[in-house]
Amino acid sequence: MPKMLIPILSILAVAGTFLGLGIVFVTSGENGTIGIGLGIIGAVLIIAGLRALEGYLSRGGKIAGRKITLPSGMAPFWVLTLAVILVATIFLGLGTVFILGGNNFTVIAGLFIIVGVLIVGGSLGRIDSGDMNKRLRTLAIVSVGSLVGASFLIVTLVVGGKMAGHFFWEVDQVFLQTPTQPIAFTHVPHVQQAGIDCVFCHRTVTTQPTASIPPVQQCTFCHKIIATESPEIGKLLAAWDNNQPIEWIRVHRLPDHVRFVHEAHITFFSAKDGVPASAVCSLCHGDVGAMEEVSQQKQLQMGFCVDCHRNNNAPTDCSTCHY
Repeated sequence: MPKMLIPILSILAVAGTFLGLGIVFVTSGENGTIGIGLGIIGAVLIIAGLRALEGYLSRGGKIAGRKITLPSGMAPFWVLTLAVILVATIFLGLGTVFILGGNNFTVIAGLFIIVGVLIVGGSLGRIDSGDMNKRLRTLAIVSVGSLVGASFLIVTLVVGGKMAGHFFWEVDQVFLQTPTQPIAFTHVPHVQQAGIDCVFCHRTVTTQPTASIPPVQQCTFCHKIIATESPEIGKLLAAWDNNQPIEWIRVHRLPDHVRFVHEAHITFFSAKDGVPASAVCSLCHGDVGAMEEVSQQKQLQMGFCVDCHRNNNAPTDCSTCHY
C-alpha cells in the first residue's frame, strides 16, 4: 500500500467523524452527540487494542503461556482499521438517518446496506482467499458498483414518488415531519402563557375551508413593542420593514385530490362537545400549544378520516371528500 495513502485515509476518516458529529449535534443536540462520541471512542479503543495485540504477537508474545503465530494470510492491520471505521460510519449514518427520516426511512437505508454487504461478500467468497490484493481490488469494484446501483434505485424511488402527484404528501411526511421554519416560532408563550386563542391568529378556521396563517402585519401589532430584543423577533420586524412575506414551511398536507373543510369540522365538534374552536384543533393537530416546534402528530391518511366519520355518524361516501 502506498505510504502516502495511509495518512490521507486517516485525515479523511477524522474529517468524516467530525462532520458526522456536527450533523448529529445539529439534529439531536448534546445527548445524541455524546452517545455517538462515546461509540467512536469505543471503536478507537478497539482499534488500539487490536494494534497492540498484533504487535505483541508479532514479537513472539504469549497468551496463557502459549506462543501464538499469526496466519500468513491474515489481513494487514490497516484493513482491520478500515473495517472498524466503516462499521462505525455505517452506524453513525443510520443514526443520522433515523433522526432525520424516522423509522421507515432507516429501515429502507438498512436494507440497502444489507443487500450491498451480501453482494460484496458473495463476490469475495468466490476468490482465492490467499490473494489479498485481488480480493481488495474486487472489493473496491463491487462496492462501487453496489453503491452506484443502490443510489440509482434510491433516486429513482424518491424522484418517481415526487413526480407522482398522488404520493407528494407521503414523501413530504417523511422529510418534513418537523421542518425548521425561517423564524423559530413557538406556540408555548403565546398559548400557555399569554392565553391567546387559536382563532385569534388563524382567523378563517371557523368560516372558511382553510385555516389562515397570520400575516406579518398581525404579528407586528404586538411585537413592535414586545420582545423586540429577540433575534427571532428581529427577523420578523426586518420582514415587515422590507415588505417581505415570511416563507413558512408547511407541516400538514393532504393529497391534492382530497378536500378538507375546516369550517365544517370546527362547527360540528364545537356544537357536539360544547367546546371552543381551539379545543377542536387538537383532534387532528395534537397539543400545538405545548409544542416548541410544530410537528405532525396524526397520520392524516384515509383510514384516520373514515374512522372519525364512522364514530361520529358522518357520511363516508367518496364524494364527501373527493370532489
